[in-house]
Amino acid sequence: IGVRDNIELEPNEYRFLLRGKEIIRSNVIPDRMLAMSMGGGDATKLEGIPTIEPVFGIGATWIAEDKKREAEVEGCTVVDPSSVLVTHLSDVLKRFAYLILEREGTQKLLDLIKDKNPTLVSELLPDLVNVGVIQRTLQNLLRERISIKNLTLILETIADMAPITKNPDELSEQARKRLGMYFIKEYEVESDKLLAMTFEPRLEQTLISRVKRSQFDIGLIMDPTLTEGIIAEIDPKIKEMTDRGLSPIIVTTTELRLAFRRFMEPSYPQLVVLSYQELLTETQIESFGAIA
Repeated sequence: IGVRDNIELEPNEYRFLLRGKEIIRSNVIPDRMLAMSMGGGDATKLEGIPTIEPVFGIGATWIAEDKKREAEVEGCTVVDPSSVLVTHLSDVLKRFAYLILEREGTQKLLDLIKDKNPTLVSELLPDLVNVGVIQRTLQNLLRERISIKNLTLILETIADMAPITKNPDELSEQARKRLGMYFIKEYEVESDKLLAMTFEPRLEQTLISRVKRSQFDIGLIMDPTLTEGIIAEIDPKIKEMTDRGLSPIIVTTTELRLAFRRFMEPSYPQLVVLSYQELLTETQIESFGAIA
């Protein structure tokens, strides 16, 4: 990470570049504290400079340091400016990790695994798949913020499935099912309980029938009426979940999961789309509303 000054930026403004391209721009005020509307408080009512918290997209206010206690009494979460910046950077790195992972980085990861598990890597390369297929499979997982730390399990899944398919989309979906026991827990509101939206069965079947798969991609063939109807249903629920400090989650079938995620990603990158097949047997879904 390189840090440099830029006189073209406004005072208190910063931006993150990836390979020279700007990906995020925001503001931070060094001599103030950021009060956020989390924990039941409404930061927008506080005296100060109104803003939007960059990671969660919730209403916030830059307040004077001596007003911190007052904001906390009002039920707001208050953080210092350096924490705002570091949290935003951390979030951006997670969000764009799939673009940062290159072929060379993938090979280095494989070399690390090879030291401890040479049989697995020799089974995979070069006969079953090439480094590019593994890279794109890992990128798919990172694109949805699924940790690839359990790389051995991911590679074992690729080795098991590669004789059937070498499509990275299908390989990453199979890996998600095996990794579910590790990443589903972070979305639970309490032990073994997931608060999430679901689809009304008729709509789910309609959407499944519109899934279009190709050798290189997967997507949904949608008409404007159906698209507008889904957005009108899902948008207020996403906003409500976000305002309550919850991750906006929708659970659907494995046939629809990836296609719907790719369709919604440009407008709602924060929407988490899970499949029933990824959930643990003990996980219960408490419906936040059915999308009709």
